[in-house]
Amino acid sequence: MSHYDFSLRQEVLLEKGAAVLGDLFQYQRKNHIDDQRDPISVMFSLIWNAKQDILLANSESELNEIEGQFNLANQFLASIKAS
Repeated sequence: MSHYDFSLRQEVLLEKGAAVLGDLFQYQRKNHIDDQRDPISVMFSLIWNAKQDILLANSESELNEIEGQFNLANQFLASIKAS
C-alpha cells in the first residue's frame, strides 16, 4: 500500500469513527445514559480511543483492526436498538 493510499485509508477511517461516535452519543442522549459503566458509555470510550489510534497506526493490519472495532460498535448499537 502506498503512503498516499495509507493516508487516504486513515482519513476514511477517521470519518467512519466520527459517524460511529455520533451514533453512540445520540443513543446516550436519547436514552439519558450518564453512567460511565453502562455498556454504551464503555463502547463510546473504546471507539474514542480507537479513533485516536488511527493517526498512530503504522500498518494496514492496525487500520484493519480499528475498522473491525468500528464495525463491531455499529453491530452492537444496531442490536440494542432492535431489542
